[in-house]
Amino acid sequence: MTLAMLEGPSNVVWAHFDPDAQRIVGASWDGTARIWDARSPYQRWRSAPVGDFCGLVRSLVPDGRFVAVRCDRHRSYVWDTAHDRLLAELPEPTATDHDFASALPAVSATGDRAAAARYRTAVIYELPGGRPLRTIAHGAVVNAVAFASTGHDVISGAVDGTVLVTRDGGEPIALPAFAAGIDAVGFLADGRPVAAAGRQLRIYDVERRTVLAEFALSARVGTLRSSPDGHRLVTVSRFNDTATPPVLWDIEHYRSVAPLVGHVGIVWAGRFVRDGREILTTGSDGTVRSWDAVSGRLLHIYRGSPRFLADATVSPDDAMIVAASGDGQVYFWDASNERPLWTLPAHQPHVVGVHFEGSDLVTRGFAGDVARWMLPKPDLDALSGLLRELSE
Repeated sequence: MTLAMLEGPSNVVWAHFDPDAQRIVGASWDGTARIWDARSPYQRWRSAPVGDFCGLVRSLVPDGRFVAVRCDRHRSYVWDTAHDRLLAELPEPTATDHDFASALPAVSATGDRAAAARYRTAVIYELPGGRPLRTIAHGAVVNAVAFASTGHDVISGAVDGTVLVTRDGGEPIALPAFAAGIDAVGFLADGRPVAAAGRQLRIYDVERRTVLAEFALSARVGTLRSSPDGHRLVTVSRFNDTATPPVLWDIEHYRSVAPLVGHVGIVWAGRFVRDGREILTTGSDGTVRSWDAVSGRLLHIYRGSPRFLADATVSPDDAMIVAASGDGQVYFWDASNERPLWTLPAHQPHVVGVHFEGSDLVTRGFAGDVARWMLPKPDLDALSGLLRELSE
């Protein structure tokens, strides 16, 4: 895709980038040399990098307006991506045993609360500002915390297998504990808590403090992703379970639907799109795969990245698939026919999160930097026609 026409000179002799690729220098037969700004005209704002290792590539939930960035040996940062606003700096995440991942910070849907694990507690903070509001105590190191999709209900889990649900202003409610340490926790859209530990997955009834359903897992889970209506759930395995595909669950009837088999290697992310009708998954094989959210049937494969793809979403008009790549680029495909459209240089070394905020694209980098882009509306028919001509 053409970014800009560098107009002015006649009969250019040569042109090249400066060492940082921030400027283009050119000379021409008319006796002039010119310098152009090579930075993307689409970038609206970008935050400064934080560190060298920020949240690996997975996020607690698919990136949205409020993004919590966790970096090793650094404080965590909470951003409002709609307004380029840093809401809070939270304390450095607590390290856990090597067999468990440290808890990712969580943000409430309205962006007025954050939760972070601090040793044997989950601390709730006020946003903006980061003032501590309350502390939820466990008997062991807390390594998982999440907010409900509405309100301020919090679920937290610890390495001793305990699970607590804490409602706004209420005392923590202890749910039946696991024999193994917690790997992931969350809420379904209707408020039912869900947790995974070892090779077990449970759905809870908070009022009765009982287990509604329990499933056997083929591998330990890294993330839990619920559909907007709460009827479906996708479990994505941890990084070291490279041969285990995501699994689609029917939570309405408490049954497994199908494993989402197809990726080669690690699956990094999965999310429901198109109002929950489809699922997008990304993996180390450099592909985005689209699945039917009812049956688990494979619908599309989008190829093009030479590196892993960490995250993917759909444009607001449903026309494009957009993915975050390990080569620092954002990739765009025509959603209807799987044709690659263009790439956008975004972060170094990796892009690890993407989401749309209105019509703008927001990206998250491996170094903890967040950027917002104002994209042009492409003529997909013209682009597809050009690609066909070039391929012929």
